[in-house]
Amino acid sequence: MNKRIVAIVVVLAITGLIGLGTAHQMGLIPTNAISAQDGGNSSTPTGNSSSEGPPKDDTTPTGDEKTDEPEEVEVPAPELTEDGLVYTIPFERGDGSATLSRQNDLLRIDFDVHLPYSAGDGQGSRGSSIDLMLSVDGLHGRHLFYFPNPLWLPDGKGTLSSYRFEASYTKEGGAPQRLATEPTFVGESDVSPWAHWTATMWVDLRLMIMPGNSPASLADEWHMGMVIGNQAATVVFPAGMDMYNPAKAPEKMLSFKLSELPEIDELDDSPVEAITEQEKAMHESMRTIEAKLRVRDIKGTWAEIQASAKKWPKALWALNIQWLLSNNAASQGLPDVDHNYIDFEKLYVQAGLGQSSAHLDYLYNLLVLGQNDAALAHSAAIFASPLCTERPATDGYMRLQWAERCITWGQVSEAEKQLNYIKQQEELLKDMNFRVDYTFQLAALEVRKGDSAAAVKVFEALLKDERKNLDTRQFNQIQQSLQFQRQAVEQWEDELKFQAEDAEKTNPRLVIETDKGKIVVELFEDDAPNTTAALVKLAKDEFYDGLNFHRVEPNFVAQGGCPNGDGTGSPGWRLKSEISRRNHFRGSFAMARSQRMDSQGCQFYICVSNNESVLSLSGKYVVAGRVIEGMEVADQLRVGDKIKSVRAENLRDHEYKPVTLPE
Repeated sequence: MNKRIVAIVVVLAITGLIGLGTAHQMGLIPTNAISAQDGGNSSTPTGNSSSEGPPKDDTTPTGDEKTDEPEEVEVPAPELTEDGLVYTIPFERGDGSATLSRQNDLLRIDFDVHLPYSAGDGQGSRGSSIDLMLSVDGLHGRHLFYFPNPLWLPDGKGTLSSYRFEASYTKEGGAPQRLATEPTFVGESDVSPWAHWTATMWVDLRLMIMPGNSPASLADEWHMGMVIGNQAATVVFPAGMDMYNPAKAPEKMLSFKLSELPEIDELDDSPVEAITEQEKAMHESMRTIEAKLRVRDIKGTWAEIQASAKKWPKALWALNIQWLLSNNAASQGLPDVDHNYIDFEKLYVQAGLGQSSAHLDYLYNLLVLGQNDAALAHSAAIFASPLCTERPATDGYMRLQWAERCITWGQVSEAEKQLNYIKQQEELLKDMNFRVDYTFQLAALEVRKGDSAAAVKVFEALLKDERKNLDTRQFNQIQQSLQFQRQAVEQWEDELKFQAEDAEKTNPRLVIETDKGKIVVELFEDDAPNTTAALVKLAKDEFYDGLNFHRVEPNFVAQGGCPNGDGTGSPGWRLKSEISRRNHFRGSFAMARSQRMDSQGCQFYICVSNNESVLSLSGKYVVAGRVIEGMEVADQLRVGDKIKSVRAENLRDHEYKPVTLPE
């Protein structure tokens, strides 16, 4: 047998066989050792597939669909080996096999599959699947689904998700009715090389109650069919059979005799009993974890997760729970525990998972934390991996999503690089939805760079070239963006005149040294003289030294200068608002305040974009200056970054003494 297969099993007990008038129990036990380097979303049990990218309709058949008559095909002959009866699965891309044998009085089927990408991610998707049909007379039988995901997750209601269920089919009953199932999950898994997964299913044929087979009279000759694969390569095997009503053409099914299958060494422990106990323990652990999360017992939750991971070291579901906890902790306001959240996200994606969404989440969170070098290195590795090199659609989709994240968090040059790459992919750009999304990101990049004139051109071209392809929401969004960007173009023309005037003056400057580098701000003394005086005084008093940036809104502003470090502090006084002719743009240096006017103090913010949020601030807040050096540093600021020092220079020949208002 395949030595790579790990004895990892799952139990499913289902009662009832609709259409035969009798209720009996059936036993099915699968085990798997899976390569999770996928990149696809869910594959439907019928073997339908679609390339990853913008969401598309994907309806799982219910069994009552009309199907065409199957083509005449030759049923493939198996090869009898000492390991079992081997059926070679004819994947167009990749290769695979299914080996039938007997073990512990059970029918054992070992699947060994090499595909361009394989297995699912367990994040509510199914990834690779096996859809097995077993029948004695070709007219009645059992329909078994198994999704060999390496991870298991509860659904949104906290209940267990069934990755596997059973249905019966009968010729007389037409389309098969599916039976209700008890939930189950893949209890344990192992990660094998990329593009390779294995799975083992044990079927207790004595419990497959159907015409021609019963516990007292076990049938020897069986008919079988399957759908196996993933979104890269899914095949109906043998070709030509109707998986939802194989009784239409039973001669298209594979055939085998149980008595002729090689019998391999028995397992010491019953697969049914062993895995039943393991599943009970894992279910109980999950219930404990969920209960602790409900009462926000983060330390207890973490201890239970660690205990589960230690008890079942190959259980990727425990790793997945670690990742979920890490990924959602900040958004839920959960306190930290003795670990680095991003480390578990790294473990998650390095465990062999190829799901694009997991990688994109990891990349995004690296950017959120300011770990830009790590994000760039990981993105480069993913784009060079078969996940992208062997899947142009996934490659384009991931690069576009990565560009969007880079735009959001200020990795402008990386975003330009990815969008320029996509520009050369003519086949990808033939897809209307992809092309529209790509053009949106081109405009978003110009907005982030502060070039409203360029953004206007992109938006106008989008309306001209893609109007018929835009839905109402997209059209309205473009119209709104155009309104703001056109206004910004007009205001920028005035700003350039003001900057020409500034060039003839001596304007004070603030040199802000941060953890990320130096930012130099030119202050508009003639437009906001009292605010300038206050900022110069605070700098001279070393007020800002050692403070931090307590608020960073991606693609919007970076705010700092609060003595309390949380946005609640002040210098002990406030300033009268000096809202002037200066508008907000990328690079504007302005004063934060409370909801009321005349409440400016020491807190400032730097605008990092020309988007609507920034432009709408004009006329409401005091623009005290503009960044003339170090905008690339401002782009990289994150919450908690330190202000090492702020020094005032290039001062005019007079005392800078602000007129203040009582706090």
